[in-house]
Amino acid sequence: MTAAEPALRVRADDPAYRREAAAEAAFWAQPHMFGLESLERTQADGPAERWMNLRFTGERGTPWEATIARYGRFRRGLVLGTSALGVEARLLATNPELHLTFVDISAGALARRGEQLGARFPGRVRTQAADLNFAALPAETYDVVVSSASIHHVTNLEHLAWQINRTLAADGWFFLQDYVGEPRFQFAAGKRRVLECLLEDATPPEWRCPMRWQDPSDLSPFCGVRSDEVLPVLRAHLREERVRTAGALSVALMRYKRDDPRPLPGPPPLLRAWRALDDGVRRLRGRAPRARSYLPPCLLDDVLRLGDLLADAEVIAPGNAFAVYRKRV
Repeated sequence: MTAAEPALRVRADDPAYRREAAAEAAFWAQPHMFGLESLERTQADGPAERWMNLRFTGERGTPWEATIARYGRFRRGLVLGTSALGVEARLLATNPELHLTFVDISAGALARRGEQLGARFPGRVRTQAADLNFAALPAETYDVVVSSASIHHVTNLEHLAWQINRTLAADGWFFLQDYVGEPRFQFAAGKRRVLECLLEDATPPEWRCPMRWQDPSDLSPFCGVRSDEVLPVLRAHLREERVRTAGALSVALMRYKRDDPRPLPGPPPLLRAWRALDDGVRRLRGRAPRARSYLPPCLLDDVLRLGDLLADAEVIAPGNAFAVYRKRV
């Protein structure tokens, strides 16, 4: 017996909600400078990305989206929200029979998928503008549903999870990659203190300076509204197969900023020259430059390993997750 559709937390006819939804769509009309769509063009293949791959897939050189083809031959797929064009292109490239329908609140984001992915994979890309808070998905239609860095923008999580389960074919799969930490990236005191201690211990006295945690004013209106509830809600509505997390502290590090106008010491001239040459060659080959870390390698290693160890022990909240689900009958 199929469970009844859950009640909505926000309603489409609420004037306040409609204003926020319009602002959310406008926020993503163009690639945001710190969004995944922009960052993938400026950096890639950094130690944090390789660590996340290892945590998610067991292989430093294998991103999560490259593993989906291992689960079967997929033909009809749905992508809930848009994230990084490179990720979405790999979904199509590694699943050559797959046709994808992209659903997103932003017409601008969808237009870029139609133009760029549509040209590269003709006849295999469709787009549909819709608010995931009120998505009405066809029953038992898709053999694969994917969502990357999008469901943490959804308030009506129970409704969407119910719809995902409903729209999956009997043997369908749902793959999620998303931020699942504290709402609105406002980290718990314990997590903040761990990162503060690591950074203070690794910073020479002459370079210590005031630091500040960013408030949510630079985020889109819907970003992280119920991020910490994503995994529990999906677990309640679908059959969870596996969950892996990564980035408990490295995600927080991105929201912790120096208040010192002095630039940090850069790499020596020979290393700068080598990096410039390497970046140029990668751009000529159509690839993003390598991600550059300005943290000492030992500190970055501590941030990555200790953060996820503490998250595994449930001492602090996780950062990002890669989760695999089946249809719950």
